[in-house]
Amino acid sequence: MKNILGLAGVALALPLYAQPLSFEWDWTLSANSTTHQDSSLLGKASENNSQALDALLDVEVSAFNWTGLIAAKGSQVCASSGHAEYQGELIAQELFWQGSASVFDLPIDFTLGKMRLDWGVGYGYRPLDVFKPYRRNPVGIQVEEGTLTAMSSYFDDQGEWSLVYSDSSYTQQDGSQLEEESEHQGIGLRRYALVGDSEWQALAYYDNVRHGLIGGSIVTLLDSAWAVHSSALYQRRYLSYQQAGIDAPVSLTKEDDGYQVLAGLNWANAVGNNIILEYWYDSRSWSQSQWDSAQKRAETLSKQPAFQGLASSYAQGLNHANLVQHNVMFHWQLDSSAWSHWGWSQQQLWMNKLTPTLDVLFAPQDGGVIATQWLDYQAYDSGDTSINLEMALRFMTGSKDALYANLSDKRMIFLNLKGRF
Repeated sequence: MKNILGLAGVALALPLYAQPLSFEWDWTLSANSTTHQDSSLLGKASENNSQALDALLDVEVSAFNWTGLIAAKGSQVCASSGHAEYQGELIAQELFWQGSASVFDLPIDFTLGKMRLDWGVGYGYRPLDVFKPYRRNPVGIQVEEGTLTAMSSYFDDQGEWSLVYSDSSYTQQDGSQLEEESEHQGIGLRRYALVGDSEWQALAYYDNVRHGLIGGSIVTLLDSAWAVHSSALYQRRYLSYQQAGIDAPVSLTKEDDGYQVLAGLNWANAVGNNIILEYWYDSRSWSQSQWDSAQKRAETLSKQPAFQGLASSYAQGLNHANLVQHNVMFHWQLDSSAWSHWGWSQQQLWMNKLTPTLDVLFAPQDGGVIATQWLDYQAYDSGDTSINLEMALRFMTGSKDALYANLSDKRMIFLNLKGRF
């Protein structure tokens, strides 16, 4: 809190520019139904199916160079399980000030406060999301908090130089042990440049957990339809769950030399198809042999009541940023305007407001698959007010021994009603 007040004091000392007070409200109602199954890692399912209703109301407030994003989240507003309890939270996702000043005759932009900062370029995963990992493409309600940030930026003819300080410990929501232990304070330098048809960035950052990391990315347009993107990150230290002997629980330990690499290809056409194909590797995740060992040990230990605690400790491997080391993502989306290109759909005017999306995450080492289908329908849009109805289905499947096929949640169906006013 002292750090936040200190940053606020600095912000007030810098020049202020008049800005009218504005509010933007968003709301979401999310009803979900989940089919559960027994899992070697998570044990027997307590019930075959569960249903729940979650709700979210958030407001973005802007005035005098300040921006705030406040969310009121209600989890398990209604639930089929008698063990589920309602949880209500009021979360300050962001609260930051932005302004500019002249420093040694150089125009410098400043950002001070709690904000979400993400410099990644991937769709399925972003290695350069170094300050606070954000869950990618959730099917239900997800509230993401920013980190305490102080950043100065200078813009030249090609791009931007940024000096940033970040503290990820100022969050309200509880995370896993790995997320809590990974909270850090650090300082870094970033360079972003646009050169011809390519944009690239380089980042160097030092904090008290990773003890130094370097990363970079590049996005290149090949022509009007094709583009490629890639990013890579190396960090000196990282936290990871490690397996010891069969008579010892899985524990969180510090490891050396972590690598993350991503490469992707984008294609789009005039009809409205947009396709992304990505591959990424994360050395911090368990390898295929480690997952095979974890599942076999957990299954063996769970048969003996005295070793139930040891068996459940292997489920902590599911808290890693990526569950497996090697990942392939296929993404397809059809723009709602594309329906007008086909004669058979021109009489169905409601289809011009329908946007289908498909994501398929594939684990090539064990054949696991997570497939997600979205259907988004824009029911109303006046410019200032909008209402969207979304249906999302997620399936975990694959070969018999695949990790994704053995998760405790087998199928999830979501009906999301979203609006803005």
